[in-house]
Amino acid sequence: MRKAFLAAVFVFATLTTFAQGTKSQAPAKSVEQRATAITQSMATNLRLTPEQFKKVNEVNLSSMKQADKVLAKYKSNPKKLATEMDIISQTRLSLIKDILTPMQFAQYQQRREEKMGVPKEAQSNPAIRQESSRTQEQYNN
Repeated sequence: MRKAFLAAVFVFATLTTFAQGTKSQAPAKSVEQRATAITQSMATNLRLTPEQFKKVNEVNLSSMKQADKVLAKYKSNPKKLATEMDIISQTRLSLIKDILTPMQFAQYQQRREEKMGVPKEAQSNPAIRQESSRTQEQYNN
């Protein structure tokens, strides 16, 4: 349950933080502006095609709108909030996976896990796991 809550908090924080960049005293951005900013960041880091950009932006916008509704609805019920945010997060991840190439998704997943604070040994990137295994073998020998 704690993992689900942390994942939900991360999704919401990611969605808002990506778009905000640095904290400033500028007026709050709209959901559309925040979704576009997140998508632009992804486009830069993952080299999205124009078609991918459009699809990912739609997914980001939809997810952010859902997250805002859930946050408002379950503000006083952290358990339900975490559950709903986790569903939004998993749905978004699944949709993004369908849009990106396998290599792009691996890069996206690695960056996402780094931002979540997942230790390198536990990250889902197979190359990192292999390197970690080799290092561990060398250490044991």
